[in-house]
Amino acid sequence: MTVTESIDKFCEYFERQSAAIGCVTVSTANDADSSAGSEFRYRKVLCLTAIDTLAGLRYHKSAYPQLSRQNRERFTRFVKEHGSWPEGELVSLPFLRDELKTLKLLHRPLGQHVTQKVDAHSTDDGGSLLVTEIDEPADELLALASTEKEEEAIRDYQHRALLYRYRNSLVHESREPGMAMEVFPTSGAPYYHGYIGDPNWYLAYPPPLFTLLLQRAIASFRTYLSTNSIDPYALVEDQARW
Repeated sequence: MTVTESIDKFCEYFERQSAAIGCVTVSTANDADSSAGSEFRYRKVLCLTAIDTLAGLRYHKSAYPQLSRQNRERFTRFVKEHGSWPEGELVSLPFLRDELKTLKLLHRPLGQHVTQKVDAHSTDDGGSLLVTEIDEPADELLALASTEKEEEAIRDYQHRALLYRYRNSLVHESREPGMAMEVFPTSGAPYYHGYIGDPNWYLAYPPPLFTLLLQRAIASFRTYLSTNSIDPYALVEDQARW
């Protein structure tokens, strides 16, 4: 099998898996939780598992001995380089404001800017707000930062970093974090959801986002493999006795 054939076979396998994940449903038998939320949660977990697998191969220990052992950095870098996710570059301003408040840094220029931006969007009527309507690129916020803690907070609340934390809750704790309602189940755009009487915005990563990230990652990884003439099966460590 040629390298091109190996790449096609490998990527087509993941494309089939992506399609299969989209068909996952939960049976009502044996008192199983058959709610739509449960179904969506399982689909998200499966998409993230596939993305993790691709990230591990992309930054294989043979070429990236240090990065391959750093789960967070490996995942977030893969999403950045292969996820084609513009919102991933943005920083969650509601989350950042909370962190700056905890750090007692709201009085500084960065904190004042973030507070002004967040306060411009009220939750008085509930409703939803796309992250692109409120959040800002990390570079613009870093220009306002003047301390190491501020810079760390900006990077920690970038959406691709938040996605990794979201992944950890799903994969390691079998739960979805937060209290946001998934009011746009057919859209892949992340958004905030508000509740009347609650001043906080709650972040939601809807189910289609995970499908889109996986599909884009497969396509981008295919391009990477082809450009560099890499046989993906040479990166797979299999145990013949399993």
